[in-house]
Amino acid sequence: MKRTSLALFLTLTACTLCAQQETQQTFTRNVLLEQFTTVNCGWCPPGADRITEAISSLNYVIWIKHHAGFGTDFLTNDIHTAMTVFYGGSTFAPAMMVDRTRFNSEDDGPVTSVGQTAAIRGLIVRARQVDSYCKVYAPEISFNASSRLLTGSVSGRFGEDNAWDENTRLTIYLIEDSIVGEQHDYTDHGNWSNYIHMGTVRAAITNMWGDPIEANVDPSDRTFSYSFSYTLPENYNYRHCKVVAFMYQYDPTDINNRPVLNAKQSDYLDKSLGIAEADQGCAMRLFPNPAENRVVLESDEAIDAVSIVNSLGQKVYDQPAGGRRQVAVDTRNLARGIYMVYISTARGNASRKLSIVK
Repeated sequence: MKRTSLALFLTLTACTLCAQQETQQTFTRNVLLEQFTTVNCGWCPPGADRITEAISSLNYVIWIKHHAGFGTDFLTNDIHTAMTVFYGGSTFAPAMMVDRTRFNSEDDGPVTSVGQTAAIRGLIVRARQVDSYCKVYAPEISFNASSRLLTGSVSGRFGEDNAWDENTRLTIYLIEDSIVGEQHDYTDHGNWSNYIHMGTVRAAITNMWGDPIEANVDPSDRTFSYSFSYTLPENYNYRHCKVVAFMYQYDPTDINNRPVLNAKQSDYLDKSLGIAEADQGCAMRLFPNPAENRVVLESDEAIDAVSIVNSLGQKVYDQPAGGRRQVAVDTRNLARGIYMVYISTARGNASRKLSIVK
């Protein structure tokens, strides 16, 4: 009799677990890292350097930047200014927030200082471990360079019935890389005149605070989809733009109750280039791209010099090429990330983005 009861108990337990698995599902989380930085912040370049090092092997981090927190600059917009509410008090930079979640009880809000590399990495890993019951697929995009019209959709699904409510919002940002401008740097050059700003939030395609999302209530489905269109202003370089989409909970009364559920980003709008390409005065080919140990540069013109600049605007390679039309560059000492490769020739200059993977 006891054996029968035990068998019945195990059967009922197994059925309960199966039912829970059918109604509940967690998804792999991408971590949204929002940095607060401005041209006037002399400690921001080394702060960005520490973030770069912290996430160098973490392919699940989506890093975007708001130009606020230490005055304003030529890239500051209403979105950046509005996001300073997450400080919960006085502002400063360099600063950052991870998944809009308050991980440090000593901070007034989700925004915290950009600490040392190990601390940044620890915070991101900790955020990654938070269960996510929402999946966001990569934005599907189409861009017409003539009309500058961007159209697309963002879709996803929820892993349980109570994973969303009327406060669940989808936010879609347009991000631009490789914006050349000034940057103060207290630890290096004092002032960069040709600093390359990466990951700048240019515009919100949805409402700034996101748009409400309704999902199918069928437990076997629970999907959502959102279509959008946006015309890029003429001063945005579409070759360097991409779309970032994230789902989060919006509590209008509490900045510490607005966690990001999951995030995803698109490729660059100019899909024909793969890795975006800058304005050119001569032809340039670069392969393989992404690269690991070596990259080869080719041009129809004699190459006088080659330089490589990292995402912080710092030159990491600068060598004469001796008039060769093909140059091989050893990249084993370059950290994982996105770089700009420049060549100079008698006919003109060319540059392309290079992705280094390890």
